[in-house]
Amino acid sequence: MQTGKGLSIEFRDYTGCYFEKCLELFELNCPAYFAEEEREDFKHFLRSQSGPYFLGFSNNTFVCCFGMSRHSEVDCSLNWIMVHPDYQHGGYGAAMMSYFLDYVANLGMQKVFIATSQYAKSFFEKYGAEQLDFIEDGWGKGMHRINMELNL
Repeated sequence: MQTGKGLSIEFRDYTGCYFEKCLELFELNCPAYFAEEEREDFKHFLRSQSGPYFLGFSNNTFVCCFGMSRHSEVDCSLNWIMVHPDYQHGGYGAAMMSYFLDYVANLGMQKVFIATSQYAKSFFEKYGAEQLDFIEDGWGKGMHRINMELNL
């Protein structure tokens, strides 16, 4: 359970029974933070469960989610991080990052790769992530892909 600034959030492991809820959350963040073209990739990610995916609950209400894909013994990616629009700017993104960074540090990770858009770039910069490259319309028309790296 993460707490702070009046925030109480519990992280749980993703299970398939939350597939539709995660898709609903994706839709609520489209097109503000995700391109429509990414929907099938997100579905594939949820179905493959290739890495841990965490769901955040505040007072038993599903409010956010994020995951990790491991690339090697020392590096990984942060995947599909999103917050319900009604809870954005309430500290949930910070709680997810804190949980994620502790989780990967405990695994011995040294580097995190983040593929984001121009709309979330500054959020990840607050944690020390640096831009590696920029791909115009990389996620879809008007949704530029920004690849970032965070050294732990």
